[in-house]
Amino acid sequence: MKILFSIDTWGLVGGTERLAAVVVPGLIERGHEIEVLCRDNQNPTYGQGVVVRELSFLNEDSFTPGQRAQLKDVVQSAGPDVIFQQSNCSVTCLRELVDLAPLVRFVHDHPLFCPGLNKFHVDGETCKEPLGAECLVRYYTKGGCTCLNRTQYKHGYFAPFKKLYTKYREIGVNKRARKLLTNSSYMQAELQKAGFGGELTGVVYPFTLSNTESQPRGPLDKATQAFLDADDRPLVFTPARLTVPDKGIDFLLTAMGMVEAPFKLVIAGTGPAVDWLRVKALEDGLGPDRLHWAGWQDSGAMETLFHHSSIVVCPSIWDEPFGLVGLEAMAHARPTVAFRVGGIPEWLEDEKTGLLIERKDVQAMACAIDRLLADEELRSRLGRAGRDRLAKDFTRAAHLDGLERALQGAAGN
Repeated sequence: MKILFSIDTWGLVGGTERLAAVVVPGLIERGHEIEVLCRDNQNPTYGQGVVVRELSFLNEDSFTPGQRAQLKDVVQSAGPDVIFQQSNCSVTCLRELVDLAPLVRFVHDHPLFCPGLNKFHVDGETCKEPLGAECLVRYYTKGGCTCLNRTQYKHGYFAPFKKLYTKYREIGVNKRARKLLTNSSYMQAELQKAGFGGELTGVVYPFTLSNTESQPRGPLDKATQAFLDADDRPLVFTPARLTVPDKGIDFLLTAMGMVEAPFKLVIAGTGPAVDWLRVKALEDGLGPDRLHWAGWQDSGAMETLFHHSSIVVCPSIWDEPFGLVGLEAMAHARPTVAFRVGGIPEWLEDEKTGLLIERKDVQAMACAIDRLLADEELRSRLGRAGRDRLAKDFTRAAHLDGLERALQGAAGN
């Protein structure tokens, strides 16, 4: 099967691109012929031998006649049986692509059907309503959403109407795809609420290469290594972008301030809320002897931190589409504590692979962490069960199987 793999950036930038670095070679191994269509080609080493067609205008809101003809020539030259749209692109680009060949799109997160981008209200509550009139009511009377509100969105009184209109147009174009794949049953339900029929959508679970030869452990910076070496208290590890309120780091700090058992906490990540969170940590009694802010860490260092951890905490309070950090913890046989949000319950089975807490219940989170810190046998049992679940349900082979079925179905094979 000839597949045109469409992605914004062909190179190691973020999670979507790292996934592509495994999926494309995997599809080639299975005998498929792959060409890549991208806006930005960074010439990654894993792309050697793959024909890459770079068009810098793919994310623009409108195409000139010349650009439209150029895109058509590129697709026709590739001659694909199917186009696989792996990352977001402009509505204009998608409209052209669905007319040129059968198309399968992977929907990783909420922006397709949420004008506020992440189904999260400005007051810190999650949005349970589908795209529509409630978006306007909230904008004008309740403050709006984190990425669609009257403070940030200063483009006139009718700005939210224009945003909703744009989203409806985008949904209409995506309904012309042969298949919309996503990463959890939660996300599939959200797509269906937005008007995508059940036959159009499907779930293909993610996988991880964590704790494999493909993703080995690497060295830590001196400060982080010194923090780990200082004593033998069990390590609680949280990797997260430092934003509030969605990633819930402020809730984590409150919970950790209540934990009675000895621990040391490492938070790896950076973001705009780092200064405020550092102040809050001190107010919660988490001084430098108990908490180390590791900042951004490369994949090798992250592997080392997972390896040394006793517990992994995922404190997100927004509806995570899936929560890949859970699979990474499972790969290292580490139990996870997390709030019951979004797609997280699909990999975190309460009392089986970790402990699941109701959203924002910091007292329950503190108790769960205390319980795990005090019971090494429980940590070991939950961790082993998580590793077994990973090997059963969240594998590279299963992911590629799901993609193949959808792509072959779209191509009529």
